[in-house]
Amino acid sequence: MAGKKTINTKARVSNAPRYELAELAAHAKELFEVRAEVLVGAMYGAAEELFTVAEVKQKIEQFMKAKVV
Repeated sequence: MAGKKTINTKARVSNAPRYELAELAAHAKELFEVRAEVLVGAMYGAAEELFTVAEVKQKIEQFMKAKVV
């Protein structure tokens, strides 16, 4: 009987290529299916300068689900 394999997603994400926000914004429609303005809004206040596509996608999802008051 084969044991379950665990995937260390944190290690996999850390090896992903990192891009500047301007480069990701230039390709926001193709990568994230949102306009560049949405990406910039989602990443507002981020302390880092380089991001993975997965990190930005997660931030955009959180941003789009946030309640507006």
